[in-house]
Amino acid sequence: MIVRSKIRGRGVWFLACLCLACACSGQRRNPADIEEARRADLEVQSIMDMAFSKNIPPIDFETGSDALLASSVRVLDMVAEVLLSHPTLKLSVKGHTDDVGGDEYNKKLSLRRAGSVKAYLVMKGIHPESIRVHGYGRSMPAMEGTSRRSRAFNRRVEFQVTTRDWESVY
Repeated sequence: MIVRSKIRGRGVWFLACLCLACACSGQRRNPADIEEARRADLEVQSIMDMAFSKNIPPIDFETGSDALLASSVRVLDMVAEVLLSHPTLKLSVKGHTDDVGGDEYNKKLSLRRAGSVKAYLVMKGIHPESIRVHGYGRSMPAMEGTSRRSRAFNRRVEFQVTTRDWESVY
């Protein structure tokens, strides 16, 4: 009985070490991939900064809907252009809403809006597997308050660029 538990203990220890080794041996990113992702992220961030500063129209939707407004096309075309010029990159599209409406409704709406952005980018030639969508609803406001300005600022779509495999990101 004692011998069996020692063997079982060593077996568990071996499996734990094996799992740790497998987890640590993930795909390494080379410096060129890291630099490509950094540059593309800066390009996408620059586009989003122009939209937030109103130099170009932001990504907008019809009220309470996931239908993109025609004014959103310019921003999305610019993002698609960045992704097409860096085909190894992956993009997370993060949808957010304001504080009007219930939590569950806003979460679903933000996910549908992020999905609309993905659908548009796919229509522009971006591979669907390179885009993941997330809906955060009103849980992560960019600006506190209930004014028209803060609510408008919180209704947004954010992008995050990466070179990593999805399995290593999540």
